[in-house]
Amino acid sequence: MMQAPADKLNRFDSIVYCVVVAALAYSGIILFNAYAEGENIGAWIWDRHQNQFSWYSRPLFLIPACYYAYRQKLWLVIGCMVLLGCSLFWFAAPLVVSEQVSGYLEWEKRLFFSNESRLPLLLLVVVVAGFLFGLFFSFWNQNPWVGLILINAGTVAKVAVSVIAGKESGTAAIIPSLSSLAIINLAAFLVWCYFKKRRK
Repeated sequence: MMQAPADKLNRFDSIVYCVVVAALAYSGIILFNAYAEGENIGAWIWDRHQNQFSWYSRPLFLIPACYYAYRQKLWLVIGCMVLLGCSLFWFAAPLVVSEQVSGYLEWEKRLFFSNESRLPLLLLVVVVAGFLFGLFFSFWNQNPWVGLILINAGTVAKVAVSVIAGKESGTAAIIPSLSSLAIINLAAFLVWCYFKKRRK
């Protein structure tokens, strides 16, 4: 007897749940280990965030988060987004950091954390929260094309703001952001081809 598609999806979801829990456990372990060794957690995370693997890994979390928003699996959406945040410190701090990367991160730090005004940080939180809400709301309501437009517009806007406000330092955001966008658009195109083929 052939297995029903729903059964396959449920089995796949169970595997994803296990992967998410394992990744969260790993994140907790390395974070606790850093704390136990007396690390300054903020500085430790910041140093590891300079590893560009954490910059390029974002589609690995955003794509499944959108997929599970479309299927209205709230806990898996939340899990994927928490993992996206945890990925900031998954990778070891690089031995050598390019001037472009360090300059971009220093610009971010000055703008959002070292500024006497909290307005830039507050504005960042509001914009990111609004973007993610709009993105997942679109997929939750089965409007993936609206969500895809938001991803493209949001990414282009981020690059534009980085380059305009950060000037030369801001150019470090171009390749990671646009490469992530290319992967997301490719995934969307493949999904569209798959469903178009099924309809035929």
